[in-house]
Order: sequence, then structure tokens, then C-alpha cells
Amino acid sequence: MRFRRLLNWQSALVLLATTAATPGLLTAQRDNDTASSRGKYTLASVCGDYGIIATYGANVARALGSQTVDGHGKLTGSAIVNQPGPNNARIIVSIGLTGTYTVNADGTGQMIVTVTLPGGGTATVTEDFVITKTKTRDGVAIATEIQDAQEVPSAVIDESSLVTHSYFLRGTPRSCTAER
Repeated sequence: MRFRRLLNWQSALVLLATTAATPGLLTAQRDNDTASSRGKYTLASVCGDYGIIATYGANVARALGSQTVDGHGKLTGSAIVNQPGPNNARIIVSIGLTGTYTVNADGTGQMIVTVTLPGGGTATVTEDFVITKTKTRDGVAIATEIQDAQEVPSAVIDESSLVTHSYFLRGTPRSCTAER
């Protein structure tokens, strides 16, 4: 009987201690979640050499290219576009890319890209993006994968297609926080 009373007393003590500690643990977890979502991403999170795959509409055309992003809001690149041509043929054209970008603390952002078209003309497009995968380098979350959707129809092909891009970091993530 004494053993049973001792067990009940110990159980009550464990329950009391657990109940007292739980609000503190929940508050600490909530504070950590809030802190990490407040400032996890910056311009420096998009940094390096990215491979690009673009899809136009329901696979009407496809672009393959690369883009260098400096971690400070500037980008440059180029791509080839496999697109519909005359008489049900396909044609390959080259385009150039320059522009700027912003990154929000939550990993969303926007690119303003000037596309140099095959004939030498240019078009400016806006792409809304989200960072979907990262690796940490020198305490900075570096995007290793980005997905986006262009706000306006294609500037490259003659169709009112939605254009989406997937960006994949090529090589080892590097820090762009100190470079200029």
C-alpha cells in the first residue's frame, strides 16, 4: 500500500512538473517559428549560377538557359527557346536576359527581366517567384531551387501563354553577402 501511495505521489509530481513546463516550451517554439519566418531570406539568398527551364503554356515551347545572380539584386543570362515555327516545324532562337530582383523575408520575390529578342528588340517582363529549396552557407539560406510565374504572356513566342520558370543552383552554394 505504501508503494502505491509513493507511486501516486511521484506520478502527481511528474504531471505537475510537465504541466508547468509546457507553456514555456510552447512559447519558446512559437518565438522560434516567428523569428525564423521574420528574416530568413534576403537578396543574398539568391546568389550564384542557376540553370533555367521555362515552359510556355501547355508545353507549346520550352526554354533552356542559365542565369547568374549576384546576391545584390542584379541578374544576367541567356537561353535558347524551342518554339513553334512555320509549317508545323520547330525553330530554335537565342535570347538574352538582364534585370533586377527583390526578395521578401518569406522567400517570395520578384524579377524584372529585360529579354533581348532574336531580332534585337527587347521586352520587359515581371516574374513572381518563391524559393522552394535552400542550403545554408555562412549563416545565409541560399536558394538552390526557385519556381516562378510570369505576370504577362510570353514576350518570346506569339501566343498568350503563361510562362513558368524553374531555377536550379548549379555548383556549390556560395555566400554573396560580402561580395560586390
